[in-house]
Amino acid sequence: MKLEKSDVLPSLDPRLQALIERKRRGFIPRATASTDRGEIPVIARVADPAAWRALADIREGTELGPARDGGVLVTGRVPVDRIESLRQEPTVLSLKAATLLRPTLDATTRSMGARKTLLPAGARGAQGQGVVIGVIDFGCDFVHRNFRNPDGSTRLLALWDQDGTPRAKGRAGYGRVHERADIDKALRAKDPYAALRYEPEPGSHGTHVTDIAAGNGRGTGTPGVAPNADLVFVELSAGDLPWDGPDVVGRTFGDSVHLVEALKFIFDRAGERPCAVNISLGTNGGPHDGSTLVEQAIDALVAARPDRAVVIAASNAYADGIHASGVVRAGKTADVSWEISRGDDTSNEVELWYDGDDRFDVELIGPDGESAGRVALGESATARSKGRTVLFAAHRAKDPNNGDNVVNVFLDVGAPPGPWTLRLHGADVKDGRFHAWIERDDAGPSSFAARPLDNSHTLGSISCGHHSIVVGSFDAHRAAAPISFFSSAGPTRDGRHKPEVSAPGHQVVAASARSSDGAIAMSGTSMASPAVTGLAALVLAEARAAGRSLSIEELRAIVLSAVTPAGAAGWDARYGNGRVSARQAVEAVLAASGKRPAKRVTARRRVRAGQAREERQG
Repeated sequence: MKLEKSDVLPSLDPRLQALIERKRRGFIPRATASTDRGEIPVIARVADPAAWRALADIREGTELGPARDGGVLVTGRVPVDRIESLRQEPTVLSLKAATLLRPTLDATTRSMGARKTLLPAGARGAQGQGVVIGVIDFGCDFVHRNFRNPDGSTRLLALWDQDGTPRAKGRAGYGRVHERADIDKALRAKDPYAALRYEPEPGSHGTHVTDIAAGNGRGTGTPGVAPNADLVFVELSAGDLPWDGPDVVGRTFGDSVHLVEALKFIFDRAGERPCAVNISLGTNGGPHDGSTLVEQAIDALVAARPDRAVVIAASNAYADGIHASGVVRAGKTADVSWEISRGDDTSNEVELWYDGDDRFDVELIGPDGESAGRVALGESATARSKGRTVLFAAHRAKDPNNGDNVVNVFLDVGAPPGPWTLRLHGADVKDGRFHAWIERDDAGPSSFAARPLDNSHTLGSISCGHHSIVVGSFDAHRAAAPISFFSSAGPTRDGRHKPEVSAPGHQVVAASARSSDGAIAMSGTSMASPAVTGLAALVLAEARAAGRSLSIEELRAIVLSAVTPAGAAGWDARYGNGRVSARQAVEAVLAASGKRPAKRVTARRRVRAGQAREERQG
């Protein structure tokens, strides 16, 4: 098997390059909730949004806000045949096909203990009243009693099903938006799910996440962190994309576009009301420096007005062997060993980033020890086995959003199993450092060899932004509150401190979809994150009650300081600043507003007894 040079535009995002290569072999993306046949959704950084909208190739996009390095962030739908010409338009500074986002289902948390009886007596935020909590996820059981008012009506302001029909009713031109009146009408029907034409699966991830952040406990008996907040839920369009198999390569990038459009929809619905949004989704790839257009869009939307927050799960990849790092010396080589297990019938992908002032040659060596050839900076190549293309490699120079170089290697089904080696040759080296990640593949995970395996920098691909609050997970069932074995580690590749905080992370018992009033236990940073989303809502509600607005910098400072340090003072790569406390966060708002928390009359032992009862019920 030998590499053959590709003539795809080398300055393109490697995922777009891979898609174009597949298009040349006859693959045509099928229609989805937001695209026509042959189209893909993209996110871009452009110099002039009007010029972007005027391009004949662009359809149905959303303007998201300013990018950090100049220009404006936008989304759109583009025919595959027009990608290369579109990227060369003067107004297009960066064009990305971003990565599929998946629910981090490995783990969950139990309650943080942020109950009414445990908050400061002087608190006036009424457990999130007046705040909107948004959730972007999969599966919201609007019928569950935890999301309904005492009269049986819904607590949801809106539910946007991005996969729903007809497309014309969607906020970004696709899907169906179910308004509060639509949901209330469906709730009065014999079969509410059929009446609304929205049917979450039993045990859905999004239902559990939403309950932790803001369930009122009317069904399960245990409320979430901010049970009086209003709710907006967006069902991400992901079911129409493959989750494993050969079609994953080149088609795993639609949801990030859908994600930022979902986020803008939630903030638009909240209007001037305070709003905290939870995202318990993620993948492993990306530069991990906050420069992705999705992360820049999140930062821009959060900073656009006060009283906004976005909270993201850190990811559950610490023990999965998905990160490697090292140094390449001038004139020397460094090997990255990538193990594909026998029997793996899924596609696999590695992404490697290094400094834009360096130049490596990347040699690919198969499990048989034979070299398939080298891919120089600015080149891409394919390789065939048994008459079909099973490998695509792209070596892109100076990504427009961070100036760094990136190598993407895609192995399709049929590639030989065993240890593959990426041999990095130091052609022109000033810095030499590199970081590599294996993309998430739950159905057939691969891993790096023991060396240069490094479990640091294992945060999710969208968990490295500047304004988001990223949450790790610990085990609150044990007295020492140890960090969860799966909870991913920072820092970011550019050295910033993430995750910011951690929340309880094992065996959270929260609402179970399609049960009416039942609950289910899960574990993971997916459930630690909504606990902090609810905490952010408590802080925003308390500030609102005091007549204050909070910038994202002020809100982050409150949350990051309301912690119990995990050990020595300072930031920890997995706990963050420490284990977050709802009580301390609300007390900080009261103190800043000149309202000293009132002293509780109840004895400490009675408070502890009440907390123990709540834990047993959960």
